Amino acid sequence: MIIPMKRLTLVAHKADEAEILKALQRLSAVEVIPEEEAAQTAAPALDEAEQRVQRLTGALNAIKPYAAKRSMLSPLPETTVGQIVGELPEAMRCSEEVEQLQREISGLRAQIEKNLGLAELLEPWMAFPADMQAFRSAKTVRYFTGMLAPADYPRLAELGDAAEYQSFGDGAELPVLVACRPDDAKAVASFLKSLSWTDVAFPKLAGTPAEAHEKLLSENRELQDKLAAQESLLAEKGAYGELLRSACDAAVIERDRALAAAELSRTAATFELHGWVPENRLSDVERAVAGVTDAYCLFTRDPNDDETPPSVVKNNRFVTPFEVVTDLYSRPDPRGMDPTPFMAIPYIVLFGLMLSDSGYGLLLAIGCALFIRLRRPTGMMGGLARVLLWGGLSTIIWGVLVGTVFGLDFDVLLGTDDLFPIILDPMTDPIGMLILCFGLGVVHILFGYGLRVKESFAQGDWQGAVFDTLSWMFIIVGLIAGVGGPMVGLGFLQYPGLILAGIGALLILLFKGRGKRNPIKRTISGLGELYNISGVLSDILSYARLFALGIATGVIASVFNDICSMLMGSPNIILKILGVAVACALLVGLHLFNLAINTLGAFVHCARLQYVEFYGKFYEAGGRTFRPLGYKTKHVQITEP
Repeated sequence: MIIPMKRLTLVAHKADEAEILKALQRLSAVEVIPEEEAAQTAAPALDEAEQRVQRLTGALNAIKPYAAKRSMLSPLPETTVGQIVGELPEAMRCSEEVEQLQREISGLRAQIEKNLGLAELLEPWMAFPADMQAFRSAKTVRYFTGMLAPADYPRLAELGDAAEYQSFGDGAELPVLVACRPDDAKAVASFLKSLSWTDVAFPKLAGTPAEAHEKLLSENRELQDKLAAQESLLAEKGAYGELLRSACDAAVIERDRALAAAELSRTAATFELHGWVPENRLSDVERAVAGVTDAYCLFTRDPNDDETPPSVVKNNRFVTPFEVVTDLYSRPDPRGMDPTPFMAIPYIVLFGLMLSDSGYGLLLAIGCALFIRLRRPTGMMGGLARVLLWGGLSTIIWGVLVGTVFGLDFDVLLGTDDLFPIILDPMTDPIGMLILCFGLGVVHILFGYGLRVKESFAQGDWQGAVFDTLSWMFIIVGLIAGVGGPMVGLGFLQYPGLILAGIGALLILLFKGRGKRNPIKRTISGLGELYNISGVLSDILSYARLFALGIATGVIASVFNDICSMLMGSPNIILKILGVAVACALLVGLHLFNLAINTLGAFVHCARLQYVEFYGKFYEAGGRTFRPLGYKTKHVQITEP
């Protein structure tokens, strides 16, 4: 259910500000509302806190390849805020060491890259016999060094007595030196530009290009040794991994509190905090503030119509994990209905039908149960794991009804004869399975319409409940009874069903446009609404995906079994042993792949049925997530209350 929100205002002495914010952060029940007139006295502290987060995160990322890896199944280490905040000075010292090593490593790498670039520049000039510094332009001579295409080299003769030139190599481009008098330099430069000439400036290095090239490579070898030594030192800093992980969380906690402080308005002696708090946490908030000081003023009010409070829901242990599915779509409107309690059971049922293999359901349930038990995940990951656990249990039941385990019949697997009768067989009775899927879809859609009727009556809108929603329920139920009844030997339902559908159509035709005075416009509105019968039919047909995904899981698993069976069927004993070994490995890999891909498909398509066909009938989305000032940790689990 949705918890009503209250707008909170708290005024207290500035001397108590830090401790009150710590108490509220520990409680994690107040979302601070930024004040436009907030004083900027806390801005320097916020900048410092943000820089600390960035520095610690950067240091952690630098040593992450060398730090001890945590097991995916191991839970986060438990600690207290006081402990990890107390370790911040030591963590900052460690991060400075890492930063210094990073700077040195970056400098060494930059110098190595620079030397490699210079060496590459000199490679075409290895045959140049003289010191490069001797060929710099002076008052009496002007030198041009560059690369020239072999086809253009003969054209240098056109310079005549204006210049001397010589090539010092071969290849796709020739290294060429051109010398001329300063008076002819402009004309020579213009001529060279008309060719495929590319200027090359000798680096400021002593000696011939060959000598400079060797010196650069020798220097790089020394730099590589220094780089390896520094990287080895950085690898040793991997021992700081746990310290920096917890310090990152501590820095984020401090940063979030500094951010909240920066959003307060202040006077010379007091501060004022505005925020949103769930109604059921008001007493907790007041106790937390009273535990710091008795000099405060705290009052609350309901949200104004033009205000958008965050959306907070509270459900029982069974329903809570399914809030993840709703949140992936949108948070509920804080003034509307929480759809999650009504969605949980249908989601489990439809998920199991889409996967529908007892073996896969058992693996999924066991895997999720172990993950929850060992990892103790929270938040979205914890909710998702529990949703899939329930989906696995549902899959086991549907797998028993369909009669498959890892793509095999129960009797085939156990070597029995008709001991396990197949209740639902999509392979031999696809029409019956489709009818079941469509039937579940109709019930699901009618359930959504029923919730909309309930909500409309709760809001005092009986006309909307009857004319806009019940009318469609009459049409759907009436058409199914009137058209489908005679097909299954229930002919007595034909006329009552058609009459019920007619009543629903008449209600829509006459009252859909009830806000319009013109009877013609009202009738046109009703006709337009009746045209949406095609949309209702499309919604029902969408449930064919239950059949498609369910049969796909079993067929793919059966194909994998057949492939591996052929590998094990060789008459040669050696090939048979080899085939059995390969087949066993393939069976495990292929079935795990099939489980993963079809679990993903079941999750996505089942969620899609909730979002479009179910939520579309009654759910008002548009809420936003409640983001209280609290402990947002990634690497540790805070255990203090």
